[in-house]
Formats: sequence, structure tokens, C-alpha cells
Amino acid sequence: MRGLLCVFISFTASSCLFSSADPTDVEPLGGARTVEGAVVDFETGQPVAGAASVSTSGLLPAPEITTDGAAFTIKGVPENSAFQILASAPAYRATFSEAVVVETDDLRGVTAAVVSDSFISGLASGFAVTQTATRGVLLARVVDGAGQPKAGIAKSNFVLDGSVSGPFFLDANRQPAATATATSTSGWVVWFEVAPGVAKLGTAANATATLDMAVAPINPATVTLAVIHATEGAPVLPTNVSFRNHVIPIFAPKAEGGRGCAACHSGGGIGRDLGGLTLDASPNLIYKELTEEDPLRVQRLMPEKSELLTYPSREDPPDRHPNATFASPLDPDYLKILVWIKEGAKDN
Repeated sequence: MRGLLCVFISFTASSCLFSSADPTDVEPLGGARTVEGAVVDFETGQPVAGAASVSTSGLLPAPEITTDGAAFTIKGVPENSAFQILASAPAYRATFSEAVVVETDDLRGVTAAVVSDSFISGLASGFAVTQTATRGVLLARVVDGAGQPKAGIAKSNFVLDGSVSGPFFLDANRQPAATATATSTSGWVVWFEVAPGVAKLGTAANATATLDMAVAPINPATVTLAVIHATEGAPVLPTNVSFRNHVIPIFAPKAEGGRGCAACHSGGGIGRDLGGLTLDASPNLIYKELTEEDPLRVQRLMPEKSELLTYPSREDPPDRHPNATFASPLDPDYLKILVWIKEGAKDN
């Protein structure tokens, strides 16, 4: 099956496998950026004692990783990508980090928190939840636009795909608040018994807040940490989206305000060779490749199932796209494409 090979993320940065618009001057498969940091205790923020184990989720091919006690170095990360670190240490649950965002520079001082078995057991006991080994835990921090914990976000706003136990809220000291119906000043919310795969927030029918969380990997008997950005009011979708004025610019080089997709989806790029898609051609040709080629990359009757949206999104299997993906369905460019399709996928 052919599909997009360019990368979209909701952190205002994205890339394709190759970051250069010139197909003769491209980044090799993988990447050139390095991420360094340490595995730390979730409760104290201090490096864990003893040796930690580190891997990544959301990068393909897998980068080179070395560890020294709690310290880690990850080499071969593409520019403008987002991924999670999976860390483990004795007496801790294997824990997926919050999304790590790499733009155009190396990162230093990154922390990958691990959550202790005793902390999770204490939460489960406080909320009267029976855990099973086949499901995971999602522990998310709700923040405002300044990155500060957001209190008062009502339970009715939290919609998580699949059958889960929760949401439950932690108090100001990150302890179980069994009767709470909204976030406290800590901003922490937890779900138990989350099915393996990926977790993503939905939108409540009568939402009073817009919640944006990067799609998060879930493993059995594993904790996943996430950040939920909350703003007051229900989500507002764009309208009157133009293919030529709004969609095509998404594919343009980053220097021109686009997402850089055309760099690899070009006549000589890997996205053209492996994905069979050209995004640096005329608007007419791009439109035909998206809406008329077989298989169709745009599904007018089921917009959310369009390859133009699903291939750059972290869905099952989560790593079918080379590295970073649309981090959430509230990515502004994701929404532009979605609305364009819902409005008929016109050549306008």
C-alpha cells in the first residue's frame, strides 16, 4: 500500500524523512540529532539508583541508544520529530515518557520519569481499581497555555477511546482524590486498564474545554505519562478550507512556512520512490494523486480514514510511518486537511 512518508506533529514543527528541499542534499534515513538526559524518579525528580534501561517509541529506524547508570544518549533522531522514551529500572514500572520534541538542535538535560510500583499500587488502592497484567496505566498532567497545572477541568470533558477505568483525579499532593470530579491544583488525572496500542483523547459532546494530548503508546503492565493542554471552550474547527490556499502550503518547505513534506515526496525523494506520492508538482497533479489515484488517499465518505490523515498519524501499527506523526487530532494542519475533506475535497 502506498502512503505518505512525511511527518506531522502538533508542536509547531514537523518533517519528512529528509529535511532538505533539495533531493540531492538530503538527510540520511534516521537522523542527525542527539538527545541526552537521565532516567528520574517520578515523585522526586532525582536520577534513579542503579542501571536504567531505555528504548524509544515513534522512531523508525530505531536510533542508537547508550546508557550509563541513569544517564542515556540517543543518537540518530530526525530533526523536527516527536517520540516517547520507554524507561525502566528496578522497583519501577516500565514507563513511557511525555513526548520528546526535537526541532533542529540536539537536546540536553531531557528527563524520562519512571513511576514506582508502590506509587501505582497506592493509586489503584485509593481508587479501588483492580489492575490486570494485560493493560496499562495512563497518567496525564493537565496544563494551561503557560504550561502550569490547570485546576477545575471537569470530568465530563475527558473522553478516552476504548474501555478504561477512569478518569480519576489526584489531589494537590498527587494522592488519590476518590470523590473529585475535576482536576486539582496538581493537574494530574489517571486512567487504569487502558488497552495496549495507542491512547488518544476524544471530544466530549458538550465539552466546556478543549483538551489536546499527543497520541500516546500503551503497553501491558506499563505506565504512560502524558501532557494535556487545556483551553477554555469547545474546539472550533476551521471553515472554507481551500486546497490551493490552505492544504498545499502544508506540504511546502519549512522555510516557506510549510511542514517540509515535499522534500521527500519529490521526483527524486524517498517518499516518491516508496510512497508513490509527489507533493512538489503542480496543484493539478497533487490533487489528482490525492483524490484520483488507486488506492485513494482521500475518502470523502469517511474523512478520518483518509490515508492523507492516517498515514502521518500514530495508529495501529504505531510505527508504520518512519518517525514522528500527527501528535494529536487537534494538530492545526490535521484539522485543515480534515475539514477540507469534509467540505468535499474540492479542487478549490
